[in-house]
Amino acid sequence: MRRPLLPIAAAAVLAAALAAVLVVLLAGCGGSKHTSTASATAAAKSPASVLGAGATIVYQGTSWAVVVKGADAVAAHLVRGTWRADRSGRVKVELLGSTGDQPPTPQVAAQLTSKTPLVESALWIDGVEVQEKGGGTPTRGTIYGSPAAPLLPGRHTLVAYGRTATTGTAVARSFRVVSS
Repeated sequence: MRRPLLPIAAAAVLAAALAAVLVVLLAGCGGSKHTSTASATAAAKSPASVLGAGATIVYQGTSWAVVVKGADAVAAHLVRGTWRADRSGRVKVELLGSTGDQPPTPQVAAQLTSKTPLVESALWIDGVEVQEKGGGTPTRGTIYGSPAAPLLPGRHTLVAYGRTATTGTAVARSFRVVSS
C-alpha cells in the first residue's frame, strides 16, 4: 500500500497555510507594482485598442492590462501577441457602497469572486491607484481604500479589477464629489 507524502493532519495544516498566503497576496496586489517591459508587450498593439479611440490604460503588466473609456472598463489579456478583452465574466467584480454624491475623500470598495484562486486585484480613481486593503479567501475577497488626497468637486471614475491566472474582469462607475 502506498503511503501519503504527508500525514493527513500535516496536509490540512499546509493547506490552511497556503490559503492564508493567498489571502495576503490578494490583499496586497495592485497594478502600480508592475511595468510593461516585456518585449512581447512592446511588439503587440496597445491594450487600449480593445476599447478603441479615447481609451486609456490605467494598468499594464506583461500579459494583463486594465483599459478604461468613459465609464466602461475591461481587463485585457495578451494572447499570442494580440490584446483581447476578457468579457467572460468568470471573475465577478462588484463595486460596493453608495452610488450617490460622495465626500472629497470617498471610501471605495469592491467584492471579487471566482471559482479559481484570485491572483491580482486593484482599485483606481481617475487612473490613480488607491492604496487598498483587503481580505477574504483565495476565491472570494473584498478590497477597499480611499484616495491619498481629497478629490476636487465634480465627476470621477472608479475602476475595480480582479483576475485569476487565466481570466480577469474590470468594472467602472462614475460618481460625483460634492464639497464638504
